Amino acid sequence: MDRGEPIRIRGRKEFGGKVEGEALVSPLPLEGFANVDPVNGYTTERGHPLFKVPYEGKILVFPAPRGSGGFMGYGRGEKLPAAFLHTEGNTLSVACVMCARVPAMTDFDRDPVDVIETGDWVAVNADEGYIDVFKGGKTAE
Repeated sequence: MDRGEPIRIRGRKEFGGKVEGEALVSPLPLEGFANVDPVNGYTTERGHPLFKVPYEGKILVFPAPRGSGGFMGYGRGEKLPAAFLHTEGNTLSVACVMCARVPAMTDFDRDPVDVIETGDWVAVNADEGYIDVFKGGKTAE
């Protein structure tokens, strides 16, 4: 089936690459240290919308990292997101994606947290500085 016309959002590359996948969106920032389980690939912060939701292979969309260098946990282990898309980057996000070596973008012309919903299909082209969002998943219903 045809996926229809995508919503294109332009942004800045933090780490290059191209990947497509299902979005996993957090309306809240992500904190590392004791709030991520890199072995099992999920957030362990109780009360967080992504508590124990697996992020492996997903396009992880969130406002910003918060806390200390523990955010690096999202970029360690074998169960990594396919890409990181965040509204605001900082030294934590840069160090994390450099370790993970997966595409990552920030500084978008539209806030991806406001546009993308969990389950949408997202094509990330960090090399050329844009993402294409296909609402409703991989195929249009």
